Amino acid sequence: MRRFWLNPIIAIVAFAMTISVLGADTVANKDRTVLSDGKYRELFGALPPHGKESDPEFMEILRKFIFGEVFYTGDLDDRTRELLTITALSASQALPQLKGHINAALNIGVKPLEVREAIYGFAPSMGFPKTLNAISVMNEVFAQRKITLPPSKNIVKESERYEKGRALRYPLYGDKTNKSLEGLPEELKTEVSKLVIEFNFGDFYTRDGLSTAKRELLRVALLATDGSEKEQIKTHAIGALKAGNDKDTILAAMVHLIPYIGLPKALKAIEAVKDLDESDAAQNADAIFPKGARGPAEWFSGTVWVSTLANPNDMEGLYSVGSVTFEAGARTYWHTHPLGQVLLVIDGEGWYQERGKPARFLVKGDVVTIPKNTEHWHGAVNKSSFTHIAITNLKDGSNVTWLKPVTDKEYSETNR
Repeated sequence: MRRFWLNPIIAIVAFAMTISVLGADTVANKDRTVLSDGKYRELFGALPPHGKESDPEFMEILRKFIFGEVFYTGDLDDRTRELLTITALSASQALPQLKGHINAALNIGVKPLEVREAIYGFAPSMGFPKTLNAISVMNEVFAQRKITLPPSKNIVKESERYEKGRALRYPLYGDKTNKSLEGLPEELKTEVSKLVIEFNFGDFYTRDGLSTAKRELLRVALLATDGSEKEQIKTHAIGALKAGNDKDTILAAMVHLIPYIGLPKALKAIEAVKDLDESDAAQNADAIFPKGARGPAEWFSGTVWVSTLANPNDMEGLYSVGSVTFEAGARTYWHTHPLGQVLLVIDGEGWYQERGKPARFLVKGDVVTIPKNTEHWHGAVNKSSFTHIAITNLKDGSNVTWLKPVTDKEYSETNR
């Protein structure tokens, strides 16, 4: 692995982080001025005219640190770095700098749709007023560059905001929102939980343009910029891990924020992430895929874990892919799929049963092709866990209709 070369953040090395950076010869054997000038030209097109800056001495320090050091620290591509920068500048309302970095992001290949979705997605965490300010800057840049974007292809239906939002949220955070609302009157607790899921995940995470992994990484960056408590940053860093980021990527992102949010906030975020116990992300050393988060009781009986491997937004709205682990005796409710589903059994022993037909016993290597609109259930036997991959087609944005629970009597008949 490669090492840090940033003298101002030697304290970070004390955190024993393992982060990849450019080859050791890049920063060690090249002048910071050469590196910063080259990177600045890539991002902004040209260096500022000599003598035209209001404070050239300070700007030289800035450019060498950001573009000659920070940009070469951590294994992040420049497009991700610019999205992180846009996040920090939006959250801190540094609007003149935001304009420059939106242009820089577009210059190096960040798609306008990615910029829009990143900024739109800040609303649940930083509120509408600040988000509107950032959108105003973004639209000004787009107008100057003659960029016109159509509406999102995946604007969720009003009737599906909760269902689709929850389907995206549960694999990342489980039931944390409800637990944080304990003590509220039950009606208010239900309403607040519903607002969180529908607004944050239903309205934004269902949209096309950014993967869930990227959205979660930017969310951690936004919380770091805001100076959130370490526990909150850690919670969302775990969500970012579950979404598909690795720990080194999240750490590198926090280091990238140093010039934009300052050392105190950045070091607090780094400490929250370096203390992360990756087992908190439900990684099972014996499993092929992450275990994920606890499945909702409205869909499953018993203890079930769900990990989203590819959500519909990443697959052009055509299908989703997930890993589902059932503890012994756990199973789905009866349900149907509008365009069918395929199950690939990768561990344990389980059952699959269609309404009115005998149950089929399943073991590792079995494949189940489920016809469309066929009422069925699947789950573990009563003495073994069971894991399968589920590949589910979508029709008009929907992939499942949940029905009644499988009764204990119905289940026990399969285990005789």
